Amino acid sequence: MKKIFEVIILSGLFLAGCAKSGKDESDKKNKERENIENIIKKENIFSNNSIEAVLKIFSEKSEKNRIGINKFEKLIFENRNYYYAKINSKENSIYALDYSGINVTGIFLKVNKVDSANLGVIENLVANLIQVSDSKLKDSEARAIYAEILSKLKDNEFSSSLTYTNGITYGLQINSATGEFIFYAKEADTQNAQKDFQNITIDEKSFQTKVAKNKIN
Repeated sequence: MKKIFEVIILSGLFLAGCAKSGKDESDKKNKERENIENIIKKENIFSNNSIEAVLKIFSEKSEKNRIGINKFEKLIFENRNYYYAKINSKENSIYALDYSGINVTGIFLKVNKVDSANLGVIENLVANLIQVSDSKLKDSEARAIYAEILSKLKDNEFSSSLTYTNGITYGLQINSATGEFIFYAKEADTQNAQKDFQNITIDEKSFQTKVAKNKIN
């Protein structure tokens, strides 16, 4: 009887060990799968990609969304680094990337003047930027994000923002005196870049002069 009891105990310990080993192996595989999924997910976010990768995504998304843009060029303004591209479908408007090292830290849209006649065009430009910031977002989701930001604007307020589930902060600013419109996407702290970007003039003649003065090869 004692031997039988010992066998039962040993069998129990063996099965428990097998179960623990199996659980550990399962937990390990689940963790590896989760890590892979997180890496894949993070690759969709603009700030986790190189400048070249973001510029490529910008070109692909813009073409898909039928938004004509010029080739991106380098620009140094107020000691900050940007890439900018003029938007062909909207006069006096640009897309721009703020970057540090090889990584993009912010994406901007700047339109010289917003009015009731071009609200639809601006919505298209914003939706395109949002899809560039997170390449997994669909057009409908990008427009929903923009609509939510607009809905948060109160009377006599000219700025609004939100942090979306992907960790990116989206926001807009409107200059009440000039009608100038800026939309941005940022994950890192790009407050200074945002302020400097506001000072870039995009009137056709003065913008070209400013760019020529600050452009680098």
